[in-house]
Amino acid sequence: MLSRRNVMISIHTSRRGISIPLFRLGGEAEPDDGETPEDEEDMPDELPDWEEDSGDEPEQADLLMEGKLVTTSRRAELVYEESELTGMEGAVTKICFEQNSPGLVSMLRSGTVSTALVFEAGRRHICVYHTPFSCFEVCVQTLEVQNRLLEEGTLFLDYLIEIHGLRTEHCRMNLRICDAVPTP
Repeated sequence: MLSRRNVMISIHTSRRGISIPLFRLGGEAEPDDGETPEDEEDMPDELPDWEEDSGDEPEQADLLMEGKLVTTSRRAELVYEESELTGMEGAVTKICFEQNSPGLVSMLRSGTVSTALVFEAGRRHICVYHTPFSCFEVCVQTLEVQNRLLEEGTLFLDYLIEIHGLRTEHCRMNLRICDAVPTP
């Protein structure tokens, strides 16, 4: 059964730069002990705590927008248009997951920018980001996913993102939905 409802979406994001590479650069392959292939290796041995990432205050943003929550018996999808405040005006974002796997969340963007970012706690996913200026790889390494979007209207993502070995940021996203107020 398909269900669509208009919702208000509140998103709070925090991010700060950190100095750990997630990609292996310069042919620094680890010896193969036969246990785990290099392309399946996940988290580094030690990750910095949020408070220890850097001496800088995190860059924060708060957004409020209208969107739609679409659910079927198997899948949930939250859809909203990006605003100029995000720097992605003209893009549509879809946050999707299978209801039997709420810990595996995809963020799909299409329009002026496009990408498919994958968030799965304890795993690293390499994705491609397309902008009007260029395309580049990003590595998303998810530390935590708290997906209670259907039960409580909340989604929390804690992750590291690295743009092809150049800059790593520790990001947190708190998303909350509530029913939209109907317009007269």
